Amino acid sequence: MDTVQGSLDSFKGMESLKGKKDSGTIEAVSKEAESVFLLELIKTMRKGLGTTFGKGLGGDVYMGMFDTALSRTLSERGIGIRKIFVKELTRLTEKSDADDHSGLKKSADSTDITR
Repeated sequence: MDTVQGSLDSFKGMESLKGKKDSGTIEAVSKEAESVFLLELIKTMRKGLGTTFGKGLGGDVYMGMFDTALSRTLSERGIGIRKIFVKELTRLTEKSDADDHSGLKKSADSTDITR
């Protein structure tokens, strides 16, 4: 199993959250982003260590599953990155909402009623 594919598969469930802006959605997306970040960090660190679970496909599969589980466990406990994601996504969501509302007001103000 390719660990990159495994990390991409974890985003398939996130597709249902697309377009939602509530705090629960922001928290879920931030947690998943932290988990994927940690998985990539672990994979990079493991390259420096070499093979630790044996050689061949079996070792690669087991190592990929172990790294994915480890990244999810670390993400459950949190390392602080999630807070940054939540803060920034909340800020961007609020800015987007403000831009949407001001855009509606501008278009309503600029409507030509003399047609």
